[in-house]
Amino acid sequence: MSLKVDDRGKAKVVSIAGKMDVSLSMTIEQELEELVESGANNLILEISGVEYLSSSGIRVFIAIMRKVKDKQGKIVLAQVPETIKKILKTVDLEDLFEVYDSVDKALESF
Repeated sequence: MSLKVDDRGKAKVVSIAGKMDVSLSMTIEQELEELVESGANNLILEISGVEYLSSSGIRVFIAIMRKVKDKQGKIVLAQVPETIKKILKTVDLEDLFEVYDSVDKALESF
């Protein structure tokens, strides 16, 4: 698993790669929470490198979305692999997140 943060002005781009399973989801959630607590209220989660998304990984996305919204911020997903889109659709969450094909398109939404 890797997590890289890039400040793009309007939003922080968080690139996540690897398998978001039970063991790594907690680490990712902690790092994202620290980012939000430090003032990053607008996030783009660039997840093109996510190979697997478990229910705990989905829970991380929802938990961080709530924290960002509590701070009047916004979170969007960018470069979502087809396999992850299918998972979100299967659990009826595809409408919960704004999804963009590229980071640049996601930045335009802020």
